[in-house]
Amino acid sequence: MKEKYYYKTPLGWISIVASHLHVYEIKYIKKPIEYSFEKPNKLVEKVKENLNIYCLNPNQKFVLPFKFEGTPFQNSIWEILKDIPSGKTKSYNEIAILYGNSKATRAVGKAISQNPIMIFIPCHRVIGSDGSLTGYAGGFNKKRWLLEFEGFPIQKSLDL
Repeated sequence: MKEKYYYKTPLGWISIVASHLHVYEIKYIKKPIEYSFEKPNKLVEKVKENLNIYCLNPNQKFVLPFKFEGTPFQNSIWEILKDIPSGKTKSYNEIAILYGNSKATRAVGKAISQNPIMIFIPCHRVIGSDGSLTGYAGGFNKKRWLLEFEGFPIQKSLDL
């Protein structure tokens, strides 16, 4: 059974949807609508622990049991995102090429915009082909902060 929990991180509030076996969703929220005082299950505690570790060392490799509930195409794109290392970026076109269809850039962008697992499926590491910081569900400021925190040279990519 899936349950929703809320957790405050340095980036703000995050909702975590998980069962005892899988993590289904990690999303930014403005603030919890309702707050459960139930003790989170062990997997949610592990997600919270991993978020704390990320905030101390974004270069750490994380292994959590995610369960994607998207289309086969979306699931494929989200799997590709998992392999983008901290401090590095890929363009939407590069993701489309890795998927095997260089003409699927728009579809890749749509799949990325529907990523259900923020931070650990690092859609914030996807930028425009020109190096621009394109959209992010958490907002431009969070995307910029995450990339800078991970050591990506923002000024160089934006040619400032």
